[in-house]
Amino acid sequence: MKPILILNRFSNQASALRQHFEENFSIHKDIRSERFVWDYWYVKNQYQFMRTPAYYYFPKKIYQQFHSQLVQWGREVLGCHDVSPTWLSYYVDGMEQRMHSDVPHGPWAWVYSLTPSKREFKGGETFILKPQTLQYWQNFVEEENREQSSYMEIIQPDFNRLTVFDPRFPHGVTPVRGTSDPLQARLVIHGWFVEPRPYVVGGLTPAQVQKKLQPALVEMSGVLQQLHHFHGTVSLRLSVTAKGDVSRFQWLTDTLVSLSQNETEIKQLKKWIQVRFSNTCFPKTSSASQVTVPLLFR
Repeated sequence: MKPILILNRFSNQASALRQHFEENFSIHKDIRSERFVWDYWYVKNQYQFMRTPAYYYFPKKIYQQFHSQLVQWGREVLGCHDVSPTWLSYYVDGMEQRMHSDVPHGPWAWVYSLTPSKREFKGGETFILKPQTLQYWQNFVEEENREQSSYMEIIQPDFNRLTVFDPRFPHGVTPVRGTSDPLQARLVIHGWFVEPRPYVVGGLTPAQVQKKLQPALVEMSGVLQQLHHFHGTVSLRLSVTAKGDVSRFQWLTDTLVSLSQNETEIKQLKKWIQVRFSNTCFPKTSSASQVTVPLLFR
């Protein structure tokens, strides 16, 4: 299971996005409207940070290029066709997100950092409870000292880093300490990947793909009735020749868990998916295709 994906140097718009933020705060007595758009998001014992809708904050051309790149990546890798309305947030001294989960929002959450490369604060990391911690006694190992990193993934807010993770896992942001200056704050754009459905590139049309995948999806419902309940999301890629044969099957992401904690059944299900989808026959077309298929289990 890979609940976390980290992509460094994700966007070539990072510097332009960062520069626009700095321009709005660089002159302390400036009264430009962009300085008055921030909402202090505070929920007692849970959330404390400043936020504003990212789409309206940045110049349209710069933001749209970043947004398009993000959406395209989500389609190609996750099989999610869009992202939720995005937020731009900054964290200064004392601000944090305590542990929580975001199950209803989308199958994947993401955080994109515009935090300065040289940080003047401590904290501000994204933390995610490791899967084995949720099954603590099954994975218990007696050690003299068990540090925080043995229970949690700690992800630094490095500039131009995109972090994508399974939002079911308890997660949050460690408290920022050491700066009250927005220009030195933890600065991130964040949201969720949404609208999962097959993504097609090449000769095949989405309608052709949907028609040919439907029998496999119906059969899979029957297979699931014979197994215990599963929860999570997997995405797979089918390389399809112009003749309509699947030449390659590739797993892209996998956050599937067995609610009965039966790992053998997960292996059985994944083997069935690989065999069944690899044997799908698509219509003949003028060129080869790549099909990204997201499968959600709830």
